[in-house]
Amino acid sequence: MEEVTLRFYGGVEGEIGGNQILLQDGGTQVLLDFGYNFSRWREYFSFPTSMPKSLDEYFEVGLLPRELRERESGRISRDIGDCLITHAHTDHWKGIPALAPSDEGGPTVHLGETAHRIVMMRGEKLRGCESISHLRFETFRTGKKIRLGDLEVVPFHVDHSIPGAYALLIHTSRGLVVYTGDLRLHGSYSRRMRQQFWETLEGEPVEALICEGTSVGEVHLVLTENDVQRLGRRYVQTSPGLVLVNLSPLDVDRLRTFHRIAELTGRRLVATSNFIECLKALEEEPGLDLPSQTKGEISEYGEEEQGKLRKSPSEYILLTAFYRWKEIQEVQPPPGSVFILSTSEPFEEESEIEFRRLMNWLNIYGIQATQLHTSGHAFPEELRRIVNLIEPRKLMPVHTAYPSSFGKLVSDIVSEKHIEFIEPKRGQTYKI
Repeated sequence: MEEVTLRFYGGVEGEIGGNQILLQDGGTQVLLDFGYNFSRWREYFSFPTSMPKSLDEYFEVGLLPRELRERESGRISRDIGDCLITHAHTDHWKGIPALAPSDEGGPTVHLGETAHRIVMMRGEKLRGCESISHLRFETFRTGKKIRLGDLEVVPFHVDHSIPGAYALLIHTSRGLVVYTGDLRLHGSYSRRMRQQFWETLEGEPVEALICEGTSVGEVHLVLTENDVQRLGRRYVQTSPGLVLVNLSPLDVDRLRTFHRIAELTGRRLVATSNFIECLKALEEEPGLDLPSQTKGEISEYGEEEQGKLRKSPSEYILLTAFYRWKEIQEVQPPPGSVFILSTSEPFEEESEIEFRRLMNWLNIYGIQATQLHTSGHAFPEELRRIVNLIEPRKLMPVHTAYPSSFGKLVSDIVSEKHIEFIEPKRGQTYKI
């Protein structure tokens, strides 16, 4: 029987984001996600003034694993045959430009069809050392069995704050390895799912569970997407002015929520260009039920819409992203307008500065801000449920600032079910 190992290069030791996991089964090597941590990125670079000029800089500062780099090509080793991406948040895929070209023996990148649309949309803007044009992609949907050397991988759709997110069920020569990717159990898609991925295991033993733990150790809001719609509608109905909402352009659950609120309150949606770009990329994706620009359900913010918002603010909801303040200055919302922060609060210094700048502009016009948000990540009680139901022989937390706290969170389950809890260390190999 072949030796099966896991080695973690990112998303561990208190790092949220930047998952880089190498799974080896005999002669088969695959990467499970290949992003990098953006907090660490900002310690060395800044946008747009001090961008990296070459892959050398990414390896030099430790954003990409030096020990996987080929001396000859300067890229990730071509011994790695495939790379599996769980979803299209950039902290899970932004490292793939460092993979060797497919026509030179580089790995194939596997990801969901929806995720592929998003990556391609963003990849069109990447140039130089960040380009992905040299890579070969293959897409999948739930249940498709992917044969990769000695491995059989079955992707299964999970709910997250971006469409096209998957858990990976990986059948190795030593048994089943499950990687959750990023997921939650309280979103609108979660409630519609007929089956969760662990229900497909049918009692099959899980040798190792690699489980995200973003919410562990953090104060978290326990609102569901239904709660956001209910409370958001109330705020919009009581506002005699403009309603401004800040959210992620790719959080399609939240986009649908505010589209529904607009319909229920008789307002029209206006959105900045990044939302329109995402809608165009996803317009042919079945089942997303997104507002349509062609049907007049949403319009793009520009000079014409700016004039309408200034003239009749009570008829509109304006969607913005990334703590933008420019539209507030241009529209100059009247008294009674409200601002809804429908994303997480800033968690690093640079974002805090941008958020404070936004708040300063809101205060100039007397606009009061409130937060209405539900996380894209499983609540701690949901993590306990996952571990308890799967009963893995080994449990390895990733994507969490507090891996030791994760162990304490599930310590009673671990003890009762004789689970080995492993807090992965960067660059260390673990046998399955």
